[in-house]
Amino acid sequence: MRGPTLPARIFFRVIRGIKSTFGVDSYLKNEDRRILEQVIFPYFLNENDFQNVLFVGCHWYTKGYNKWFEEKKKNYWTIEIHPSRKRYGAKQHIIDGMQNICCHFSPSSLDLIMCNGVFGWGLDARSDVEQAFRESFVCLRDGGVLVVGWDDIDERRPFPFDRCRSLQKFQPFVFPPLARSRYVTDTPYAHTYDFFVKRGTPTVGG
Repeated sequence: MRGPTLPARIFFRVIRGIKSTFGVDSYLKNEDRRILEQVIFPYFLNENDFQNVLFVGCHWYTKGYNKWFEEKKKNYWTIEIHPSRKRYGAKQHIIDGMQNICCHFSPSSLDLIMCNGVFGWGLDARSDVEQAFRESFVCLRDGGVLVVGWDDIDERRPFPFDRCRSLQKFQPFVFPPLARSRYVTDTPYAHTYDFFVKRGTPTVGG
């Protein structure tokens, strides 16, 4: 699937700049973002059990998310490895990779981690992926939820997602609004949302 032409990209960038000048945020218009913004976010925004939130990955189309979580009085953090994208992050922003979140959060201190469009889009090396989800398990409290959104196509799948060993520490979380723990969006790139929950802490050597 071909993306926008260079002139189109420049045009849209100018439009985003004008909107930003007037305090208007821009968003991607596709089905997987609709599910994220209109189905997944509202559930967690309105659930009091999810106060300490980490969102992984920042870009121009995620900047508006900051207001949504801050207006709901969430303790909202963002993390992004590229320093230039700090301007799209939350007030509480970390410049680092997801694989290093244990350097920034205490064990069992987070209620929710959302990692959308990162696996296969920068978080690619098998060792980094395993470490990222292993550290997510450590930083989530018992009952905390991990949401992973990823594209299920060869060019964006560094390795079979279901073979990620660190995710086996989690249990599937049946996300109430969708009534399932995995949801495949109606998109050409089969963008998939997987929901996991931390239940108990494995014993040493387990």
